[in-house]
Amino acid sequence: MLSVEQEQEYANGLLRQLRNYDLSIEDPELVEYLETLAFRLVQGSGRSETHFHFELIDVPVVNAFASPGGMVVAFSQLMLTAETESEFAGVLAHEIAHVTQRHIARAMESSIEDMLPILLGAVALAVATQGQGDGAQAALAGGMALMQQRQINFTRENEHEADRVGIQTLAKSGFDPGGMAGFFARIGNLNRTQGEKPPEYLQTHPVTTTRVAEAKARAGKLRTPGSHATSLEFELMRERLRVLTSRDLPALVRYYQDSQREHELDVHALAYGLALAQSRIGDYRHALSGLQKLSDEDPQRLSYQLALAEAERNKRDFDAADQRYQRLLDERPGHRVISIAYARSQIERDTAESGRVAVEVLRPMMSRFSDDPSLQELYGRANQLAGQEVRAAEAYAQASFLRGKYEDAMRQLEQTAARNDLDYYERARIDAQVAQWRPIVLRERRRAEDEERS
Repeated sequence: MLSVEQEQEYANGLLRQLRNYDLSIEDPELVEYLETLAFRLVQGSGRSETHFHFELIDVPVVNAFASPGGMVVAFSQLMLTAETESEFAGVLAHEIAHVTQRHIARAMESSIEDMLPILLGAVALAVATQGQGDGAQAALAGGMALMQQRQINFTRENEHEADRVGIQTLAKSGFDPGGMAGFFARIGNLNRTQGEKPPEYLQTHPVTTTRVAEAKARAGKLRTPGSHATSLEFELMRERLRVLTSRDLPALVRYYQDSQREHELDVHALAYGLALAQSRIGDYRHALSGLQKLSDEDPQRLSYQLALAEAERNKRDFDAADQRYQRLLDERPGHRVISIAYARSQIERDTAESGRVAVEVLRPMMSRFSDDPSLQELYGRANQLAGQEVRAAEAYAQASFLRGKYEDAMRQLEQTAARNDLDYYERARIDAQVAQWRPIVLRERRRAEDEERS
C-alpha cells in the first residue's frame, strides 16, 4: 500500500532530521568505507535494484535499525564493539534483509505519520544527556523499543527470515557467514556474565539461545574457504571512528599506548589510531613519525597517506599536504575522499586563489554527491573565498535543507533571489529550487504548529 515515493519521502525526512540533531558522522573516509562495505552486501543480497542509504550516527550505544525507503542506520558503538568486519557486516546484512523482505514497509502502512517523532524524540533526549550514563541508554532504549514495536512489529518469523537471508548475503559477499551469530552470542554472553542492563540491540532485536544456535548451524553450511572474517581496513576505520567520536583525546592516547604494550589490538590499527589522536592534540612530531613508519611498510594504503596529509594540515604545513594530495589525485583522478581533503586544505589557506582551486576540485563531484550536506558546505565556502557569492549562497542553502533546517534554507534562497545582480540563469535556478522546496517547508511548518498546539 505504501508507494515507492512515500517510502523514499519517509527515509529522506528521517535522514534530514538525524542530521538536524547533528548526529550523522560525515567524515569522508568513514562514509566511503561504510558505503563500500554496505553496497557489497547489497550486491550479495541479489537486490541491487532496491534503493538504499547507509548512515553512521554518533550515539554511544550498540544498535542499528532500518526504515522504509531503504535507509539503514548504524550507531557508532556498534562498529566500535564489533571485533571483526564480518560481525559488523552481519548486523548490516540483517537490517538489509528486513528491507528487501519488506518487513518494515508492510507493518508501517497504517502508522507512518507517528513513527518519525517517536524515534527523533528518543534520539533528542539522548543528545540532551550528551550520551552519558543511564539517561542516554534509557532514552534510546525506550524510544527505539517503542519505534520497533509499533513500526516494525517483528514476529519470530520475521527475525528468523532476516537471519536466514542475512547469513546468505554474508556468504555471497565473501564474509564469514558466522559473523552475525557470533556478534549476537557475544553481546548476549557479555550481558549475562556482567549482569548489566541488556544492550540496546538485544532490546530491539531479541536473541534466544535457540536462535543463535540455528544461525550458527546455518552459517556452518554456507562457510567457504574463500570467506574472510575481517580486514585491515575495517580495523583502521574502527580506530578512526574511535578517535573522531572521543570526548577525551588525551585519555585515548594513553589507551592506545597501554594497548600497544599489552598487544590487545592489531598493531597497525593501534599505531594508526594513536597517530590520529596525537595529531588532533597537537603532538605532530610523534603523529608524523608513527604514520611514516606505517606508510613505509605499506606505501600504497590510502588511509596512511591521507592521515599523513591530515597531520601536515593540522601542523599548518599546507605545501607538504597539498603536494601529497596532488600526487594522490594523479594516481586516483576524481577520487571523492582525496578531492574533499585537498579542497579542505585549499580552503584552510583562506585566499581567493586557493578558493578558486577548491571550487575546481569540488565542482565535478557536485552532481554525483549533491545530497551530501558537508560537501555542499565545503563548496559554499570555496565559492565564498573565490568571490562567487550567489553560488556560495545556493550551496549553503542546500546544506541547510539537507540538515532539516527548512526555514533557514528557504530564507537563504529568498534573500538571494532578492538580489538585483542575478543573471537569467541564476534567477531561474533559484526560483526552481524555491518552488521545489516550498511544499516541504509548508508541510513541516504545519507539523510544527500542530505539535505546539498539542
